[in-house]
Order: sequence, then structure tokens, then C-alpha cells
Amino acid sequence: MPDLRRIPQLDGIRGIAILMVLVWHYVSCSVIPDSDRLARVASKVLGFTWSGVDLFFVLSGFLITNILLLAKNSPNVFATFYIRRAFRILPLYYLLFASFVGVVTLTPLPKDPRFSLLFENPLPLGAYATFTQNIFMGIKGGWGPHWIAVTWSLAVEEQFYLLAPFAAVLLPRRIFISLVVAGIVFAPALRWLSPGFHAFVNTPWRLDSLLMGSLLAIGFQHQKFLTVAARHFGLLAAMWVSLLAVGCFIKIRGGFTTQPHFLLALGYGLGILLTLLRQNSPHGRALAHPILVWFGVRSYAIYLLHQPVNGLLHGFILGRNPQLVSLSDAWVTSLALVATLALAALSFRWLEQPLLRFSHRFQYRGEAYVRAS
Repeated sequence: MPDLRRIPQLDGIRGIAILMVLVWHYVSCSVIPDSDRLARVASKVLGFTWSGVDLFFVLSGFLITNILLLAKNSPNVFATFYIRRAFRILPLYYLLFASFVGVVTLTPLPKDPRFSLLFENPLPLGAYATFTQNIFMGIKGGWGPHWIAVTWSLAVEEQFYLLAPFAAVLLPRRIFISLVVAGIVFAPALRWLSPGFHAFVNTPWRLDSLLMGSLLAIGFQHQKFLTVAARHFGLLAAMWVSLLAVGCFIKIRGGFTTQPHFLLALGYGLGILLTLLRQNSPHGRALAHPILVWFGVRSYAIYLLHQPVNGLLHGFILGRNPQLVSLSDAWVTSLALVATLALAALSFRWLEQPLLRFSHRFQYRGEAYVRAS
């Protein structure tokens, strides 16, 4: 079984996912309808970057399930798992939440039209505090304030963490596999039966992406699966290219639609499998490039901070919400990117990395735990 202890290719995959999110929010979402034709075409072509969160979900499901399966015989598996997740997710998340609450309650910015996108259509603050904002977004049919809108995906993952660890650890292997497969089938069926904005942000409708990663992690526990996969590497690679091409084409042509999520989840899962089977291949070495790894290691802070930074800089410098029409818009967006990366580097150096080191003092006892946090 491949050694998953912080291999650079997985960080490289994280790097690709966060770059896709940045391109989607900083470029595709900022091109307005009356922009020139070249900008509109570029925005359309880059529409596939909307699926960056799908890649994050599949990778998260794979890593978390792999951790739980390896540590399932540990007597402190649940305590250690939740303590480590809390140290990884909560400090920076609640720092972002506190910044939002502080700006809303102590400054005039929420009433300033230059920053309307960051504060419009508010949701209950308690929803963010309890990781239920995605439910309220689904009910209202909108993202809410963009300062903190991206946290919907964290809510999906936190809700997934409520049940997945117990299923992975306590259930017999066959029953767990059956539930994972059932969830993968259930989610696209639910999106077909109950489409709409809620299908994008609510956990039951997004389970196929997370559980596709879980299914891959189950396969990685068995040498026979790895042997068969390695034998048919070429066929799997062709399937990977085809699935991503079809999924991206549907997204580019269809705009805001949840139907290709299953194809993208399967494609991203195959991509992770192919990468880990041949880490020293050309694409494996490309994924281990230091730049991609740098982005991947700092992806959490980049993800949380990039929208408020972009909105604030466009509002203060250009006096309007983010958009890409002129060179000045592109300049401010570039400045926002640099500022976001700088803040993410500081966050990782002084907040996330020390907390991660501290959290790993809590060890899984009696189990050969593979670190993949």
C-alpha cells in the first residue's frame, strides 16, 4: 500500500484545487455581461474551475477515511480524530467569523455600496457559529455575504464528520462499503429529484464527492485493488481524461448546474488514484512541484481569506465591487492575490503550523497511524 505520509503530490492536488477556486472567483465571476468578447470567452472557458471545491471534497473524503480505517482499532480513535480536526479547522475559521462580526457591528462598511457584495443578504450569525450556514443558504437560495460565503463547504465537511467517523470505525467493512456506495448513488439521484440552489450547498446532495474519496480510501487498504489498478493504468487514465472532459464541457455549456458533480467526483477520484500509483511519473513530478505544494499547504487560509481581501481592495481603491473590465480592475485583482498569499503565509507560519504541531501530541494509541492531515 502506498505510503501517504504527507506525500507532496497530495499537497500538489490541493494546490490545483485552490488555484481553481481563485481563478473562478477572481476571474470568471468578475467578468460582467457587457465586457468585451475576449473576456466573456475567457470566462466561459474557465468555467470548469468552478469544480475546485469538488476536488477538495474528494481529496478530503479520501484522506479522512484513510486515517479512520488505519486508526479504527485505536481505543482513542474518536477523541484523537476530533481533537486534531478541531485544531486544524476551528481557529482560523472562527478568526474569520470574528472579523466579519467585528466589521458588521463596529464599522459603517456594511452600509457602504462600495462593499455591498461582502455584506448583502445576511444570514443568521448563529448559523456560521454552528456550521449550519449551508442549510440557510439553501433555504434562501443565495450565498449570503461574500465575506464569509465560502464557508458553506466547511459546513458540508463538518456535517460529514458528524457521522462518517462512526460509520468507518464501528461498522463491519462490508456494511460500510455498502453505505458508501449507496451514498454515491443517492446524491446524484437526489439532485435529479430535487434540483436547485440547495442541491449545491447541502450535504446530502453533495455526498457523492466526499464518498467517492471514501471509496478510494477503502480500495487503498487492499493490495489486490492496487495490483489490478496498476495493471489497467492506461485504461484508467483514458477514463480519467474522458470523465473530466465531459464534466467540464457540461459545466462550461450549462453554467450553474449540479448534474456533472458525479462525473467530476469520479474523475477526480481516478486522478488521485493514478497519481498515487505512479508518484514518479511525469505528472506525479509535476504535482510535486514546489509552487503547487506551497499553494496546497496554505490552501486553507487562501480559501478563507481571498474573497474579503478582494472585496475590500476593490471597494477602497476603485469604489465598487470586484469586476474585470479594465486594466485597473486587473491590477487591483492582482494586488488582492498578492495580499491573500501573504496573509496565508503568515497564517500558516504563526497560527496553523504551531497548532498542527501541538495537535499531533494527541496520538492514536495501538495503531500504526499514517499522517495525512
